[in-house]
Amino acid sequence: MGSRYPLSPGARLRVLSASGKVSVTAEERDDIEVNPEVRRVETKHDGQVVEIKAGSKSLDIRCPRGITISIGSMSGSIHLDGEFGSVKVAAVSGSVDLDTATGAVDIRNVSGSISVHHCAGDCRLHSKSGSIRVDSVEGAAQAATISGSVEVATAGRKGVELHTVSGGMKVRVAGDKHPDVRLRSISGKLRCECKQGSDFEIKGRSISGSLEVTGQ
Repeated sequence: MGSRYPLSPGARLRVLSASGKVSVTAEERDDIEVNPEVRRVETKHDGQVVEIKAGSKSLDIRCPRGITISIGSMSGSIHLDGEFGSVKVAAVSGSVDLDTATGAVDIRNVSGSISVHHCAGDCRLHSKSGSIRVDSVEGAAQAATISGSVEVATAGRKGVELHTVSGGMKVRVAGDKHPDVRLRSISGKLRCECKQGSDFEIKGRSISGSLEVTGQ
């Protein structure tokens, strides 16, 4: 068992890591557990933010279910398991995997893939080199990558906007939704296999890559 720290109701979690894997598990609890022990765990803004600075070691963190979290990492994969509130991640090198967020998601990665299982709010994902995958998003979705594929499954309640330079894009649309689809590619195939309408908008742009819209 690692070190445990109290948490005020409604407090947010901030994790800063220089290098090393960061694993965070959201579960039924009212405190934060950090393993191994780190030198700097601080409470800021009148107890509303708990900040963990890890340096160059891998971290295993356990926190309350539904917490709002932000993570900054220079090198190392990031894995978030369980249900979180809003999620914000800024990474330089390493994959980012998120299980579930009930709020907004904003993930920016320079080199590495991004994977989101479910986002109940709006979802913004950016990677310079790496694939992007969203298994389910209920809000608006924006995803952009220079080199890598993009795949998004949407509930069709808000717009979807995708951009790639080199890589294919695929959007899966809930069966009862009829999107207004606008796809552009300089060198790539364009295909829409779902019935179009005006329920929401899908925009896709690519320099070199196929663009595909299908029903779920």
